[in-house]
Amino acid sequence: MRRIAGTGLVRNELRLLLTAADLWNEGHEQFHGYDLARHLAHAEDGTSIMSQPTLYRSLRRLEERGSLSSSWESLGEAATAGREGRPRRYYAITNAGRALAASELRDRKLSWSEGKLINLPTPGNTSG
Repeated sequence: MRRIAGTGLVRNELRLLLTAADLWNEGHEQFHGYDLARHLAHAEDGTSIMSQPTLYRSLRRLEERGSLSSSWESLGEAATAGREGRPRRYYAITNAGRALAASELRDRKLSWSEGKLINLPTPGNTSG
């Protein structure tokens, strides 16, 4: 598992962090793992679906690094929402996570457009 220079993140962690930042920019203050995986698949044109073990391991690492925080919903909250079974764990991107995501987007010349992660053109690269 290779870490990305300067961030201490591996590729899947960076993908999830950028996705969490995009969801936050769209007005979602919290989201569960399935939301992130679905949004990430959409952003990458469905070409790279992350497995559940990889997803939750990466989320745990992001939380340990302070880029995400999480909380469990109560059984009462789940029942009020009309769900039976296990409560969901909700994640939120932290201020530190948003700053790291913004820095990574700038450094990699990336942006979001209509829910898709895109490369921004640079003077030597006019393809978008």
